[in-house]
Amino acid sequence: MAILRRPYYRDDFEIAIICALKVEFDAVEALLDEVWEGNGSHAYGKAPGDPNAYTTGLIGKHPVVLTYMPGVGKTIAGNVAASLRSSFLGIKLCLVVGICGGVPENKSDEDDEEDDEILLGDIIISTGIVEYDFGHQYSDQVVRNDNHKEILSRPNHEIRAFLAKMGGYRCRTRLIENIPLYLADISAKEGFGTLRYPGADQDKLFEPTYIHKHHTSKSQPVCVDCKDRYDATCDTALGLSCTENGCDDSKQVTRKRLEKIKHAVGGSGASLRALEGEMGIQSPQIHFGAVASGDLSMMSAYHRDKIAAQDNVIAFEMTAAGIWDAFPTVIIKGVCNYSDSHKNGVWERYAAATAAACMKGFLREWITADKPVRRDAVEVSNDYLHFMNLWSSTLAMITQARFSGKRP
Repeated sequence: MAILRRPYYRDDFEIAIICALKVEFDAVEALLDEVWEGNGSHAYGKAPGDPNAYTTGLIGKHPVVLTYMPGVGKTIAGNVAASLRSSFLGIKLCLVVGICGGVPENKSDEDDEEDDEILLGDIIISTGIVEYDFGHQYSDQVVRNDNHKEILSRPNHEIRAFLAKMGGYRCRTRLIENIPLYLADISAKEGFGTLRYPGADQDKLFEPTYIHKHHTSKSQPVCVDCKDRYDATCDTALGLSCTENGCDDSKQVTRKRLEKIKHAVGGSGASLRALEGEMGIQSPQIHFGAVASGDLSMMSAYHRDKIAAQDNVIAFEMTAAGIWDAFPTVIIKGVCNYSDSHKNGVWERYAAATAAACMKGFLREWITADKPVRRDAVEVSNDYLHFMNLWSSTLAMITQARFSGKRP
């Protein structure tokens, strides 16, 4: 027998969602169909010593517990996961939802050359994880530890089977088709009215060797002397946008999917944005593959491409490695940058929303195993029904007495 729609106990929750950033959990919260905690009501509580903050609610037919991280990084994520396990003993699936840096080309997808392109706003679903900053620092390089006893394991049988199903034509098509519907749901919520696709003209991938530095200003000697990846850039340049630094758009890499959009509207930027907003011409794609996780925020195209070639990863993030061994885990993240020095915050809100929308579609397909109803839960339910029957009988007696003029 399937679980009751609203669980009686914390142990009955089987799905956890973990987010590290406000932009991430805002998007997930907006897609909860019901919220069971908040406004001073803490129906389920938590175990003694658990410092985590939770929101419980419903997504589709699944009760979920949304877990908030107080920061980013593997250590914080590991502590959050350990505390989550102490309070919610029945978790069988953990979804790490949010934003990530993408690898421009998914070389693990051999079906279609154009589908290999990963664009900003696309969605990454993990099939495995690589802890890329776990190893040994030598004088000339970092060598990752490949000891099979210490590296993170692959997903369990149930998740691997489910991901194989989701990668099939029917499920994958249905998932992609539902994402715009859930994005519309988010946009309809208060505070999300300005959520929209930033535009193909804001999706900029520069050549790997093109450095993010002051290109037009000669008053920054550090940037003037910067010629290749071994040279330093000034700290100011790292915090500026490509427009502020004067990055040359002619150094961008041509993307076939973006070119199709631009050709559809004759290359006009204004009409392009209007068409994207009104017709949804840009459709986020879903990419399945291994994800690199570590405490370092990847901002180097050279190291991005080196690790991607070595480990066949398609994205970089900073949370899942601390959670992976605690729960059966799937990473669902929207691409907000290309893991290079040209990253900026323009895409973060939209990418977080696409990830949350994909997460809801993912859970729509997820099936939990039947399990017997707990006896104590049945007793609570029976006591409630008995009380309601007694109350109904009492009301009937009072009503009858009023009409007969007799006291009940």
